[in-house]
Amino acid sequence: MVKLLTTMACLISLAVTQVNAQDAATKSFDGESEASVVIIDGLSKSETYGGKTKNNYKLTDTDIMTIFGKYIKTSTQLSGAASKSETARNWEAGLRYEKIFTADVLSGFLQHKAESDPYNGIFTQRDSTDLGAKYFLVKSDTLSSFLEAGVRYATQNPEFTDTAGKRSKSTTAARLYSETSGKFNDSTSGKFWVEYVPNFESSDFSYYTAEASLTVAMSSLLSLKTAYNVYHREIGDKKDTTTFTTALVAKY
Repeated sequence: MVKLLTTMACLISLAVTQVNAQDAATKSFDGESEASVVIIDGLSKSETYGGKTKNNYKLTDTDIMTIFGKYIKTSTQLSGAASKSETARNWEAGLRYEKIFTADVLSGFLQHKAESDPYNGIFTQRDSTDLGAKYFLVKSDTLSSFLEAGVRYATQNPEFTDTAGKRSKSTTAARLYSETSGKFNDSTSGKFWVEYVPNFESSDFSYYTAEASLTVAMSSLLSLKTAYNVYHREIGDKKDTTTFTTALVAKY
């Protein structure tokens, strides 16, 4: 519980600071951070902590820098066990530069991120660099929909290994991404996104991720978000991983 209170306090403090700063200066910064926790205590004890952040810095009217990251960890202690056992852990951190070519329609981007998910095949760390373009189908105050397409170069430690035993330190893939978000009313909004990464060298390394979420505003700053995420990869005994999350979100 101490961890939860500390996380929430930092989240709210950061959000309020940024909102106040924007009121006093130009609105060149905006972002969204969320924190979630699930604690079950009974015959067995389970704890899940998660956090996510995405922050946009408008360098000029056509240049945007984005910093993003996420973390989730689950541990379980069975009745009579001396210690907890970790059952899930993944993190991601990245930086993205976007150049707007045509206002509200077309832009290009360069992105780099590091990630780890030992329970889904990324045992130590994977680094990937994306180069691509973003095109808006719709962009208004109540509805937004866009597509992204590009190429990805990735390196992984330990090496990529397919079902045939072929090993490779690096690999290349395409990246296709689609996101649609909209407002149902003044307090409720929804979002759906899907990312598909088909690998050029082996289909074993292809995967997709999809997420649907619903957000209800509690104030101008804080919201409650419920999301369902599906991650599917082509290699491994269990190909699908699903995550259902309820989180407190601060938009600033």
